[in-house]
Amino acid sequence: MKQAREYAEQGEEFILPVFGREKGEVFVFYNNPRPLCYTYMIPGVWVLSPAEGAWRSKDGREFAAVSITRPQDLEHFRGTLVERAGARVTQGYEEHLRRPLTGVKLLPFDSARQGTWKWTADSVTQGDHHFAFPPRVIVDFSPDAVAVISIMDTTDDDSLARQIIQTMRTTKDPQCYFPLLDATLKATDDGFLRSK
Repeated sequence: MKQAREYAEQGEEFILPVFGREKGEVFVFYNNPRPLCYTYMIPGVWVLSPAEGAWRSKDGREFAAVSITRPQDLEHFRGTLVERAGARVTQGYEEHLRRPLTGVKLLPFDSARQGTWKWTADSVTQGDHHFAFPPRVIVDFSPDAVAVISIMDTTDDDSLARQIIQTMRTTKDPQCYFPLLDATLKATDDGFLRSK
């Protein structure tokens, strides 16, 4: 727990992957109430891909990433926090490709949490290359943050996004999720522990 508290003071997530023989899950705890504490779980066996800030399956095919974005990181965009997060996703692809995207949509996404949206865009062919843009599921934690979830190439991307959203919790309580983290550590003491 000492290391988890140090990570919280530095404004960093504490990551706890737990792997069994046939299944696994990755628990993420952010225990700094500025702007809010959060926790979520990604079911499955994943390998951290630090360069991408994401997780990949052992064979490298499946991809999962969750990023929590604060309003000050979206100041250059207009609209609601969700619209601004979607605009940031669009801008990132447009800067990379050096051309505007077409068919960009932000539509409601059915999940356990109200205020969830799905960003999509048309694929693009540029020369010999074809670019398909993975959908982003954006979860609204206004006024404090949004979560942007990217899932690619799993057997059911939408289902995995819904499973992650179902485990998402936020609080501004000064104790944050230290009690839950402590209980999880005790319950998984035979699991593999890793911090980011």
